[in-house]
Amino acid sequence: MEVTRVKQRAYIKISVLRGRNEMECDSEFVEALGNNALPYRPVVRWVGKFQQKRVSTSDEQRSGRPGSVRTNLTGAVIEQLMDEDRRSRQQRKIQKRTTNALSCQLYVYCVVILLHREGHIALYTAVIN
Repeated sequence: MEVTRVKQRAYIKISVLRGRNEMECDSEFVEALGNNALPYRPVVRWVGKFQQKRVSTSDEQRSGRPGSVRTNLTGAVIEQLMDEDRRSRQQRKIQKRTTNALSCQLYVYCVVILLHREGHIALYTAVIN
């Protein structure tokens, strides 16, 4: 069972209302959650906030660049860019295959001409597909 940060903060809030301090909250988290517990410093910060009568357990809005912004418009733009990139990669693959095939045909043609000039083979047809 995963205990989210917000749920752990709610537990800190209840513990502060019961009169527990930072060390007690942290030791209870480590005992119950092990490596999934909040680190000690955030526990201390949240205990301080709840002792100062903070009510909310969720993060407050902050100014600056958001961690992620996902709207329908940005999702559509991202999807379109990915489709365009996918199409251009497919076109490059096709172009590369065509270029490889043409260079291979040219190489074979040159080898045939050289072998004919040296007298090793006789040309019966001039059609190379």
